This record gives sequence, C-alpha cells and structure tokens, in this order.
Amino acid sequence: MNSKRHWKGMGIDMKVRKTIYRALYGIFIFAFALVLGKVLFGDAVHGHNTITLLFYTLLGAGVMFLARHLLAKYQPLVERYDRAILIAFLVLYGILLLVNGFALRFTPAFDMDAVYGGAVQWVREGSFSNYYEYYGYFPNNLGAMTVLHAVFSLASLFGISDFFAVGILFNSLLIVATVLVVFLICKKLRGSVGGVLSLLFFLLCVPFSFMGAAFYTDSLSLLFPVLFYYLYLHYKEQETWKMRLVYAAAMAAALTLGMMIKFTVLIVLVAVLIDGLLCLHWKKVCLFAGCSIILAVAVFGIRDAVLYHGHLNREQSRELKTPYLHWVMMGMQNNGYYNPEDYEYTRSFSSEERSEACLRKAKERVRDMGIGGLTELFMNKILVCFGDGTYALSDFLDDSPDKESWLHKYILYEGEKYSSYQHFATGMLLMVYFFMLAGAVDCLVGRADDGEWEILAPRLACLGILSFLMLWETSGRYFTNFVPMMLVCGVLAFGKGSGYFGDGAKQKREK
Repeated sequence: MNSKRHWKGMGIDMKVRKTIYRALYGIFIFAFALVLGKVLFGDAVHGHNTITLLFYTLLGAGVMFLARHLLAKYQPLVERYDRAILIAFLVLYGILLLVNGFALRFTPAFDMDAVYGGAVQWVREGSFSNYYEYYGYFPNNLGAMTVLHAVFSLASLFGISDFFAVGILFNSLLIVATVLVVFLICKKLRGSVGGVLSLLFFLLCVPFSFMGAAFYTDSLSLLFPVLFYYLYLHYKEQETWKMRLVYAAAMAAALTLGMMIKFTVLIVLVAVLIDGLLCLHWKKVCLFAGCSIILAVAVFGIRDAVLYHGHLNREQSRELKTPYLHWVMMGMQNNGYYNPEDYEYTRSFSSEERSEACLRKAKERVRDMGIGGLTELFMNKILVCFGDGTYALSDFLDDSPDKESWLHKYILYEGEKYSSYQHFATGMLLMVYFFMLAGAVDCLVGRADDGEWEILAPRLACLGILSFLMLWETSGRYFTNFVPMMLVCGVLAFGKGSGYFGDGAKQKREK
C-alpha cells in the first residue's frame, strides 16, 4: 500500500497525525523515564539498594541482549521450530504454576475471601448470603465472584469439592493463556524471534510463576487487555465488513469479561480507540467501539438484574454502596494507601451525599498540599504502584498459608530472603521499563516507518494505567494486569525493521 495514500485516507492530515504520534510517544517516554529514574535512584518508600537494583537491571538487560543475538543468529531454526518451542514452554510453565500454586495454598482473607468464599457458598448453598453486606459496599467485585461461581459450578458437576484447587487450576490456565497471547502478539509484530523473547521476559519476571494460588481480580483479569489488543491487530487486517464484525464481536466479548473481573481493563479500549482514530477509517473505529460498549452495557445489565433480583436487595445496596470518588479521595493522602478512617468518613454520609462529600474532601486535600505537596504525593505513588517487582503478591500469600514451604522464605514480606527476592524481581521490572523506553525512543527519534508509528496502543495502555493510578488508591498490585502489555512494549525495542537492538540497527550502520 502506498504510504502517503494510506495516511491521507484516514481523514487527518499526515503531518498533523505524525505530530500527534510524536506528542504521545514523548509523553510516554517522559512518564516511564520518570518511573525508571525514581525507582532506581530515589525510592524512599521501599528502601531499595540502588547498586543491587542496577546490577539486576543490567543483568536482565544483558540476558535479553544475548538471547536476541543468539536467536537472530539461528533465526531460520527459530522460525522453523517456534511452535514446538512455544508448546514446550507453555506445558512446562503450566506445570511450574501448578506446583507453586499448590505449595503456596492459603486461607483467603478480606476481599479475596469475599470473592472466593462467596463463590463457594453460592455453589454449595444456592446463595452468598454471608457476603451480601460486603457486596453492598463493593459491587465492583461481583463480576469476579460470578466468574468463579461459574467455574466452581462446572467443577461440582464432576464431583469436585476442593474449590481452592479448582481456583489454582483455572488461574494457572489464564496465566498460560496470557503467555500464549503475548507470544502471538510479539510474533505478529516482531517475528518468531520476538515471540521467543517474550517467553524469556515471562521467565525473568518471576512473580508470574507464583501467581497461581492468588486468584483475585489482578490475575484473573491478566489475559484480557492483551487478548483485546491481539484481536484488534487482526481486526485491522480484515478486508470485509463481515469479518470485521466477527473480530469486533470477539473484541467486545474479551473486553466485557475482563471488565467484569476488573474494571481497569476498560483502559485498553481507550488506548485502542485512540490508536484506531489515528490509523483507521472512523467507520471501522465505530464498529469495534460500538460493539464493545453495547455488549458491556447489556451483559452488566443482565448480571445486575439476575443478582439484584435473586440475591441482593437493590435499595439496601444503594444505601451501602461506596462511591468511586471515595478511592480518588483516599488516593490524595498518605501516599494514597488504604485508610480505614476514610471509610468511616464516607459512610458517615447518606448515600445521596457521599460522592459530593468525597469530592469535597479530595479538593480540600489537594488545596492543603499545594503544587509541591501534590507533586511529592504523585512521586511517592509512582514508587508504590510501579516500584515493586513482586506485584505485592504477599498481600494474599501470607494469609494463613496451609503449610510452610521454602518458597515462603522468599516471597512473603516477613520471609528471611524476601529482600533478595524483591530486589531481583524489581530489577527485572526495571529492565522491562528500560526496553519499553528504548523502543519508544527509537520510534520518536529513529527512522520509524508508518507501521512502526502505528504500534501505539500498547504504549497508550501502559500510560493509561499509570495515569489512572496517580488518582486512585495506591497499591503495588493494581498494575499487575497490565504487566503483560508492558512486556509487549519491551519486545518492541528489538525491532525487525527500525529498532536499535534488532535488524534495523544493522541497516542504519550500513547506511
């Protein structure tokens, strides 16, 4: 396709479009350079040792560079056997997830208890009455419980009653599916070598291998942002409206299920929507966006009708419901951490007054902090949300473990080896940030062609979760379901056509 004709057909002048691309890439680079620099050199929250972090970051980068060199050297073999490599990896990784998952079994507490315990009670007794009050306060978790209820109900048909084991198996399958989809995305964008590099990224980001037993919303929604993007890549290639409708429907299904489990999955729709407006005809954008919105509204409406008709009392739930602005308000104090006093404040108002009261308190806190205090708060929230490579899994895994395992010495907050594990895991996360930045910088200042500019959605999705968490309650877990998208951005640094670390680098030197 003629490049200029392709650009002109989108309805926006080519120069304007490239200016928009440059601006978005520039914002992405600024934001994640700030994250990388702050975590590496200014982390007053976790107390990381900078030298140790830098060592692990460089070690991880070195492993990736070496792997890229070897894979490129034997590229014909990699392309010939990439499917066998993938299948072997998925099988072995799935076994590792299950072994670690059963070794790390625990008794769920707090929010995970409501999601897991509610699903179990619903299967066994036909209702989740012990958790009605909880879901009055936090209806956002109804989707995750509903999904687990469906999975556990299916297992019960076969006489299986160990639902925690079923949860481990289901969560492990979702994680393996996530690895598969990331591989397929990277292969599509960077060839077989890119796909295999994505597998290495998952190996180096070791907390994924310990995630099987922590089947809460963070991991249960892991698959859906990358699945939505993978379907979008295929959607862009379709020549007929019939096939576009098929892929638009699949995108809508992935988005809806993901949003039911964790609402932040919506961010990927926004990222893809912006991407589409820059490189597709507006009618094509309206098709997938319209399908996604319509299906999500319909499914959420049906779910609520069923749950509030057969279980929850709608009026009582309306009186208990915590408004979304509560988490924004809570995010404006004490580095944005969970604060029980804020819950007391919110619940001291009637349901009609809560949102306004939370907004008023949030404005008051911002005014009291001033520009300097607000900047300091945001910097500390960056550290909490994006400066812990363990993804704060110990929030779950330290809740009454069933039996002591050698793994607990490393992955629990109180474990004697936790600091070593946390430094390694965070070093690998910083390595991912480094490659994310390298790929974006290459697009901004390198000889990127139109196709390279258009690989924007993964970067926008990562920028979206960062922006969201600057306003929301702070936690080292809340970005977990976007880490696979970050791995995609990391692989993009190893460009097959323009990257400094790929074939493009050689082409530039020759020119």
